[in-house]
Amino acid sequence: MAEAFSAALGQSQFLDLFVTQLQYQDPLEPTQQGDFLAQLAQFSQVEGLEKINAKFDNLLTLGQLSDGSSLLGKEVTSKTGQTGIAREISNDDGQVLVNIGGTLVPLADISTIKFVGEQNLLPTADF
Repeated sequence: MAEAFSAALGQSQFLDLFVTQLQYQDPLEPTQQGDFLAQLAQFSQVEGLEKINAKFDNLLTLGQLSDGSSLLGKEVTSKTGQTGIAREISNDDGQVLVNIGGTLVPLADISTIKFVGEQNLLPTADF
């Protein structure tokens, strides 16, 4: 089973590879400094992309939580037909869940949103 890439694991692997290359290089034709710098630059790019992906995932989750918070107090219906007032929004390992009557439903499974409360939202005036 292959290990998942992480910045810490990647740094360790890169250093192991770097030391191995130094140990086993041909002394008559040593690896050029530019080659090592190119490898380091490539590794830095991969590490930077890993950090950007993690931050993007966090941003996406925050956006979904914000979207979910707009459902609070509204009557929602899930794709499976469960209907109730959205009482809580939570995040479970990146998945945003809506609490409908004690049942946690993924935000993506909400199919209908109904406003409950004041029916007349516009002010009326007597003429």
